Amino acid sequence: MNSIGHIPIVISRGTPYEIGLNHGRTASDRVRKSCEGNVNSFIGKIITRLEAERLATRFAENVRRFRPEYLEEIRGIAEGSGLPFMDIMILNCRTELQKIKWNKQDRQGAWELNQAVRASELSKAGDSSFEDGSFGGRHEHCTSIAVTGERTADGATYVGQNWDNWAWSEDCIIFHVIEQEGGKPAIAYCGEAGIITRSGMNSCGIGSCVNTLTTDAPVNLDGIPLQFLLRAVLDSRDLAEAVDACANGKNGAVNNILLASASGDALDVEMDTGCSGMLYQRDGILVHSNHYESVGHPAAPYRQMISGSSYLRFHRADRLLRRLDRITKEDIQQVLADHGNAPSGCLCRHCNEAKASKDQLETVMSFLCNLMTLEFSLAPHYPCQGYETFKPFDLLKS
Repeated sequence: MNSIGHIPIVISRGTPYEIGLNHGRTASDRVRKSCEGNVNSFIGKIITRLEAERLATRFAENVRRFRPEYLEEIRGIAEGSGLPFMDIMILNCRTELQKIKWNKQDRQGAWELNQAVRASELSKAGDSSFEDGSFGGRHEHCTSIAVTGERTADGATYVGQNWDNWAWSEDCIIFHVIEQEGGKPAIAYCGEAGIITRSGMNSCGIGSCVNTLTTDAPVNLDGIPLQFLLRAVLDSRDLAEAVDACANGKNGAVNNILLASASGDALDVEMDTGCSGMLYQRDGILVHSNHYESVGHPAAPYRQMISGSSYLRFHRADRLLRRLDRITKEDIQQVLADHGNAPSGCLCRHCNEAKASKDQLETVMSFLCNLMTLEFSLAPHYPCQGYETFKPFDLLKS
């Protein structure tokens, strides 16, 4: 088994450096495309290359204090792909660098938090990334779902999501299975090549999804970039450890991580500025999209922009699931494949032919994990086109 549709499977083992080296070598073309596409989304538009390097260096020091082995894996990806370490580090800080416009530089060129900048001021200055009306500019839109054993027909807990992103990102995706040393769980995730982890599950039955959130809060330059928090989540052996890995203000920028476990629990961590909001499953169902749902978030004085798409996707997915009694894997996949409120407000989002190619946002992949059997169902493009189900950790036996 070498691929799922157009998505190549990468299998890595060993030390953090060896895992990264294999990742970089095996998917070098996709790592390069991922760097080019993601970096072009902010360098020259939000910040300069020199500023990106300065900020990535600062984040690297934060990661060194958090989990130093992650930097060894980044070094391996860089050497394996033939790219500089700084390119891969910038790539892994891309979420924070895309949101850095809410920070400013002082006269010495050091970045400091700025609570006064507002979208209208930047818009007047000619920042076209606000044309869609959001604080953070245009970004991926994702819908995450967890259904626990109390509601499923087979008693298993499922977790999965649609990942909506720019059409070019399809050529950057890999499916990565990692066997780690030191007693850490094995990991299976689908995401951009060159990034240390994205969404998926581990061999301990912990699953995770990620949704971007958008507020006018500045990036915490002493925080940990999202990609490294996602890795820490999947390095966890139980759900409490996974929550602690990403909550309590560790985050560099506002974001959301939905978590579930084979033991039958699901909860959501809405990472805010210096704090977190928590949501727990209700009657075995938990859904999240791209806006805060927990009370009191985002924390004052910051505010968010809730898009019509996020609001519709959240409530439609929740309603479609709650009208069912004993929910099957196929039921969840059907919800993820739903086209209600198309073209821009639907769960399964297709290219909108009315928009220019540079503005095409679509569902580039969808997945659903059975955390009891450790089966992974992956739709390599639109979920309405079907999923392929397999056991990724069995691939480590070959």
